[in-house]
Amino acid sequence: MTTEATEPRSGGLLHILGVGFGIAVGVGMMMGSGILQSPHLIAAAVPNVVLIIALWVLGGVHAALGANVVAELATTMPRAGGPYVYAHRALGDVGGLIVGWSNWVSTLAGIAANTVTFAKFLALLWPGAETNMAIVAVALQVVIYGANIMGLREGRFIQQATTLIKCLMLLAFAVAAVVLGTRATFGQIASASAPAVGVWAIIAAYNKIRGAYAGWEAPVYFTEENAQPSRSIPRALMLGLALTVVLYVGVNAALFWAIGLSGVARQVEPFTTVLDLFGGPLPSILFAFGAMITVASCANANIMSAPRILFALSRDKLLPRILQTVNAGGSPSIAFLTSAVFSVALAATGSFSLVFGLIGTLNSLAGLLVGVSLFVLRFREPDLERPFRAWFYPVLPALAVVIDAVLLVLFLGVDAKGAYFAIGLSALCVPFALIARRTVARGNN
Repeated sequence: MTTEATEPRSGGLLHILGVGFGIAVGVGMMMGSGILQSPHLIAAAVPNVVLIIALWVLGGVHAALGANVVAELATTMPRAGGPYVYAHRALGDVGGLIVGWSNWVSTLAGIAANTVTFAKFLALLWPGAETNMAIVAVALQVVIYGANIMGLREGRFIQQATTLIKCLMLLAFAVAAVVLGTRATFGQIASASAPAVGVWAIIAAYNKIRGAYAGWEAPVYFTEENAQPSRSIPRALMLGLALTVVLYVGVNAALFWAIGLSGVARQVEPFTTVLDLFGGPLPSILFAFGAMITVASCANANIMSAPRILFALSRDKLLPRILQTVNAGGSPSIAFLTSAVFSVALAATGSFSLVFGLIGTLNSLAGLLVGVSLFVLRFREPDLERPFRAWFYPVLPALAVVIDAVLLVLFLGVDAKGAYFAIGLSALCVPFALIARRTVARGNN
């Protein structure tokens, strides 16, 4: 039985987290607006039920390959900050900054997107929210940031409670859809009349699925705050992914069962269409509440993670030292406030939409560099203590690197804006790293 620490660890961080929180924050960050809004878009672009289900399974397998790599790195270097920490040690300032900034931008985009989506679903209950979405989104962020700045325990409670509720609600939806729907659609799944699907349509659809799985690595942002990271982190990564794959596949299959492929493709809100089969206003109200909890939980997971990235960058002297400030509750408070400024601005202006659409691309770039980091560290520092070693090294880690490299090229091929953004982000890291290092050198003289 692990007891909670009464004193903070290095830097003031508490080490009170375990497997339960790891699963909650991983599932919480993955399951947000992506699963609520992407089924319609994917069904419209890829009119083939078997292929769509296969893509959702492939997304989970792909994430598991990455988790196999990250589990070794996280338990080898149990520090706050997530993938940035590993890329920085293996690839230096530039590689670390590319990964750190990509992850930070992705989390901010997730916060903005999920809080605006919260306002969208609130409008189903309160029509006035439709004309005040930015205000509602900002207000929700203020509430969640405020709770998390109070301390790690408060953030942990919110995450575990909201993740449990939304998992149960998604499971209940899938069961209800199967009970209310018809199996006629599944009799046509293997129909030879299914239209051909273009390669680029499949790639674009998988980019959305990749975005829906974004955040599977969330437990490693809190490795330093985990009571037993060598045991908890690998389990949290894999169990969180397994639960998410089951729910993602189950929800999509339930939608197809209930209203068919064409119904999912036609309806912008297929979940509401299924619940309308109950009749009366109650289903829509339940869906609105469920959707609001789902996206609020995802926003909370992102809000908890973003400051840990800034904390790690500050500790490596790539950002101002003040970002390492940790309050009595174990929260990096200044890093929280800094992240809040940017995520609130994104939600208020609506300019986050471009960045959110690039989450799949940014994650592929970061995943590629983190995968390379594993090989670099295995070669350069073979004597590092590695409590968990990646399964079937070097085959599975190499497969993860190859997949991320290929997908990065393909994603950029279907999204020119993503290419410009990724190139610009990478190029900006070079002078930033040089300036940071010169500042450090002057301070040491």
